[in-house]
Amino acid sequence: MTQETEQLDSEIQSLKKKTKRPISIGSGISGYNIAITILTDLLGCIFIGCAIGFFLQKVFHTSALLTAGLTLLGGIAGLYSTARYAIRQERKSK
Repeated sequence: MTQETEQLDSEIQSLKKKTKRPISIGSGISGYNIAITILTDLLGCIFIGCAIGFFLQKVFHTSALLTAGLTLLGGIAGLYSTARYAIRQERKSK
């Protein structure tokens, strides 16, 4: 390399070090992947709550209130999980 190219290379390297790009929220994760993750968390928690409620309803021969209650509880757990995911992504972006 000639002296001019070495000088240009060193200037380019110093400029690369000075310029910092802001980190995006997903940090390489697309919006589609985030949506799928959130949807899976929500629906998974609701489904698990419903399945456990249905199983306990059959075992203990209770009314459908147990299934409804645990489905509702699963929905609340899904919302909590989604909120935690959003907070974690926010902290990663900072």
